[in-house]
Amino acid sequence: MEWLFLLLPIAALSGWLSARSHYKKRFSAQQNCFDPDYFKGLNYLLNEQPDKAIDVFIRLLEVNSDTVETHLALANLFRRRGEIERAIRIHQNLIARPTLKPAQRDQALIELGLDYMSAGVLDRAEQLFLELLNSPSPPTDAYKHLLGLYQQQKQWQKAIDMAKKLQSQDPTKIGAEIAQLYCELAEQAIKVDASRALSFLKQANQFDANCVRSALLEATVHIQSDHFSKALKSLAKIEQQDPHYIPEALPLLKTCYQALNKLPTFQIWLKGLLARHPLMVSAHLMLAQVIEIESGTEKAQAYLQTQLQQHPSLEGLHHLLSMGTLSNQVLLPLVHDMTDSLLQHGRRYVCQHCGFSGKTMHWHCPGCQHWGTIRPTELHFSSFEPISEH
Repeated sequence: MEWLFLLLPIAALSGWLSARSHYKKRFSAQQNCFDPDYFKGLNYLLNEQPDKAIDVFIRLLEVNSDTVETHLALANLFRRRGEIERAIRIHQNLIARPTLKPAQRDQALIELGLDYMSAGVLDRAEQLFLELLNSPSPPTDAYKHLLGLYQQQKQWQKAIDMAKKLQSQDPTKIGAEIAQLYCELAEQAIKVDASRALSFLKQANQFDANCVRSALLEATVHIQSDHFSKALKSLAKIEQQDPHYIPEALPLLKTCYQALNKLPTFQIWLKGLLARHPLMVSAHLMLAQVIEIESGTEKAQAYLQTQLQQHPSLEGLHHLLSMGTLSNQVLLPLVHDMTDSLLQHGRRYVCQHCGFSGKTMHWHCPGCQHWGTIRPTELHFSSFEPISEH
């Protein structure tokens, strides 16, 4: 048995030599797989001579198809830089290669389509993506890019057709998107054909029962047709769908209740809503409007004053001031509370490097760890971002 122990070091040495030989050959093969022209092309690229670099890479492609991913990455870089013609040139040369693998060709076609989209040549892009759909195994990206293209062109029916083909992959997300597309069709039809608009909205509800936009559009169609009770039924769904959108429904609700001479009922409904959502400022303001119509300005002011003391808000204060003059005993405490709240919640110290903000001074930023980058700030109305209208 002793001779077995003598053989163990020999076996270990043999294994080490074998492994060393294997990795040496592998490393040598990796070194030899790169053509010298490849580094020449990179040098052109680094020296901002992209045209020469493209010529070199294209010549390399004719010799070695393993560099396809490099060419795709290079073309994407040009597209991101806005050099669309160069990106198109690379992708077209890739597609022209007869030895290109099917998956690589599909990817090159998709990228070429994105080049055309970036250049604004949407018809060429559409043609390429549709060509990919006729292949034996259409890539999913072709459907997605066609969907985006049709939405960009506002071709809603084509977008719906494309989205339905994607539905099997993510039914929840695509279903909600399809509902929005049907709402777009409904908005186009509302002014000319109410029944057609309602048909589109019915289809929207089939794809997304929680589509708030559909409920709002349904109510709008019914109001235009003086069907106020039907409009109220449509609007009643919104609280269950998503209560965050109730402020969008409140003006329509007021229109319906006024047309039906049921403002007291609306007032009761608003009080119930506020019992469930006490911080909803828009509901408090709407209730103040209804109180003013039903009981006069003084009672509406008294209601708003009480609510502002409990739940201060700029919108509430603005509305209260717009309702008429108030005594200083009422107005000054409210204004003081509002400004105090703004100062308490304002960003007093902000890092100029990473944007970290806090209420106390830090010389060493907790966010980016830089020293001396946090500065005190003052709260100005000019610092508030304006709401852009589209």
